[in-house]
Amino acid sequence: MLKRALIPLSLLAVVAILSGCPGIGQITPAVATDGIIIKEFGFDYSPIYAEESTGLTLVLQNVGGEEGTLQEILVFGVDAPATSAGPLTWGYGTTGFSLTPTTVELVPPDPTTGFEGEEYFQEWVPEAPTDITSPTTYEFQTRVKYLYSSTFTGKIQVVHNDYLRTLTAEEREALIKVGGVQDASVTGGPLALTAASGRHFIVRSGDIAEDRSIKFKISNVGSGFPYITPWSTANLHFVTVSADEGIDCSGAGDIKLARGKTGVISCEFESPADGTFTNKVDKYFSVTLDYGYYVDSAASITVNPILD
Repeated sequence: MLKRALIPLSLLAVVAILSGCPGIGQITPAVATDGIIIKEFGFDYSPIYAEESTGLTLVLQNVGGEEGTLQEILVFGVDAPATSAGPLTWGYGTTGFSLTPTTVELVPPDPTTGFEGEEYFQEWVPEAPTDITSPTTYEFQTRVKYLYSSTFTGKIQVVHNDYLRTLTAEEREALIKVGGVQDASVTGGPLALTAASGRHFIVRSGDIAEDRSIKFKISNVGSGFPYITPWSTANLHFVTVSADEGIDCSGAGDIKLARGKTGVISCEFESPADGTFTNKVDKYFSVTLDYGYYVDSAASITVNPILD
């Protein structure tokens, strides 16, 4: 039997692997490198007896820096073909455990007010198998899929060679050390972007306006793996890259992360020509990753036989 969800019933979203255990599910602490996490996934109590029902609770929360959209929730791992419990099967009720959501969006935390990110709650009441002859432990698994994004913002500082000569050795070293990208920030989420360091972007006498490249590293810092829609094995580990008018990443498009963990993209920006600026010029830009993300979790429960 399926209980009514306290929040719109139709999807899921996960981001941190929660290892379930007999009894009440453990809670995974929220971290800044997550988007939507499984805050709790577990049973009301364990053990139970054959033919007995108990609650199975799922709590999700957005702890990242962007709004997330729950896409799908799956619960699997045990046999459950029937509405009512059978000799070796669990009863799930008429709707089952797999939910294909309509649009359900969870807002992120608000650092200005201190409000936590929005939560989603779902509870089921599965019925244990009937013919259990000895204590038997079952592991229920869940997979939550959601849509998310991560945005890198910063500025590229282009300096003229004549300006560099006016600086002290310490000032030149400090300026060159940043590699041309300053004031960088990334919204919290399971995928992070970092700008590759390197020489400063320098314009010398006689230089014309030209495109210069800068590389960004994508790192999967969450507990699951990305994908692009529609869901399929061919779309696993891919993310979609886009950028604003300050920088061109049009050659990137959909990028596949090696083993779902890391990837590198190359973008271009137009460096101004000699004579069009003095000293230095700042070019502000942003690069955005759009992706689906999924995380798996598990919860265990023991069923004891009914003694005559």
